[in-house]
Amino acid sequence: MAHSKVAEKHLTNKILECPRDGATMAEHAVGDSVLDTCGKCGGQFFDVGEMYGAFGMKADPALWDRETTAGPVREAHFKCPRCNKMMLTQDIKHEKDSVEIDRCGHCGGIWLDKGEVDTIMSIGAKMAPVIEAEKAKAKAELDAMSDVDFSPGLVARFLGLFKKKTS
Repeated sequence: MAHSKVAEKHLTNKILECPRDGATMAEHAVGDSVLDTCGKCGGQFFDVGEMYGAFGMKADPALWDRETTAGPVREAHFKCPRCNKMMLTQDIKHEKDSVEIDRCGHCGGIWLDKGEVDTIMSIGAKMAPVIEAEKAKAKAELDAMSDVDFSPGLVARFLGLFKKKTS
């Protein structure tokens, strides 16, 4: 099986230990990513970009890491398996779906316990139409602005309003 450049680079990194139970995690290719998975508890560690690379758009943080879905960040009780800095915990919720993720504020990695990636993808799938609607609204607003006159005379008159008056 051919790996992407990201996956090839990842395979040369250190072997990670599970932040939950200390077991050595195994690397395995999923999509365009190489994920670190604990064989004991089933948790997974995702380096930056790996969720999207492994599971596609539904797992893209741009869909679920939003003001309307992401709760406040608080300190977790374990260290990042990649960089050994303290992890942060955050609740992600949308409708009936809820998951507590752990993320590293230093390297950007994300730890998900067994089954949590499915919940993240469910939230992402439900948020996709919301984001498409936001994009359509923003495009309509930009299209409406195309009638605005930004000619040099108009800009000069506007900037002239802020000129210091000399006596």
